[in-house]
Amino acid sequence: MSSILTGVRAAMSPSRRRVAGGLSVLLAGLSLPARAQEFPGRPITLVVPFAVGGATDVTARRLADELARLLKTTVVIENKPGAGSFVATTTVTKAARDGHTLLFGGSGITNVNPHVFRNLPYKVSELAPVSTVSKQAFIVNAHAGIPARNVAELVAYARTRPDGLVFGTVGTGTTSHILAEWIGRVLGIRVVPVPYKGTSQSTLDLIAGRIDVQMDGMSTAVTMHKAGKTRMLASMGNERAGLPEGVQTFAEAGYPELVAYAQFAVLAPAGTPDAVIRKLHAAVAAAVRVPEFAERLRAGGEIPEASASPEDYAAFIRSEDKRWGDIIRPMNLRLD
Repeated sequence: MSSILTGVRAAMSPSRRRVAGGLSVLLAGLSLPARAQEFPGRPITLVVPFAVGGATDVTARRLADELARLLKTTVVIENKPGAGSFVATTTVTKAARDGHTLLFGGSGITNVNPHVFRNLPYKVSELAPVSTVSKQAFIVNAHAGIPARNVAELVAYARTRPDGLVFGTVGTGTTSHILAEWIGRVLGIRVVPVPYKGTSQSTLDLIAGRIDVQMDGMSTAVTMHKAGKTRMLASMGNERAGLPEGVQTFAEAGYPELVAYAQFAVLAPAGTPDAVIRKLHAAVAAAVRVPEFAERLRAGGEIPEASASPEDYAAFIRSEDKRWGDIIRPMNLRLD
């Protein structure tokens, strides 16, 4: 085709060559929507960096059902837990750049890990932002027996503990560990992070009183609080929706900087055609607007929130990168 166009151009006047050049650019531009129309050409795999049954997995499966309906294809969940989300993330960065393998990740992958690990096996630039899906505020949960029902009382209690406030996390270098250290720094109290394999294990020790507090998600925190097994002390979110009466946000307690959410989002391998990224974004945004889907998210303590565009999500990642860098840097935390 290119040789034919070259021959035709040689026989044309300059003005006609300009018209032909414009036509070739137009034809090239039309190929991108054609790719989007052909996508998806086979089932889509949504890779989840956590085990089956957790909050991330549940949300991913709900999204997969909606995407399958909207894109008229099968969407398969592939759980690849462990190693700080490295396994799941590298699986996606090495996948074909055609939109058929996606990552269901969040701020831990894009904004926390790069500031913590020296030998990160992936680069954030190897991922193409598609859209956020939802977010869930982190909650500080306490043992029901400690003499504290709000942030001020927690600070007062912590200062009576010369060895510090024992704080359950899900491992060194994880978001929960970083948040525990950050909260201690801002509140001016000593915290002793204790790593667990998962929140369910730390919850058992919290109920038993072997640790003082832990980081938790909204849905499980509310359930345990209402059952009287643990006590919600404060939310790191800005909203009061879903919070039991009497439970503060950190902003309400006088610490507006202590804001943090678990973010759920969709990313593709970098280099995926722009038309495919936009078709995926449109499908995710449409899914989030489905009333039944949004209501299921809210029932799980999440706030439905799709990005306005892939560029909007990319800008969010850039802004969060600076914020998390400022939070993590004082810890002098660099892991191999």
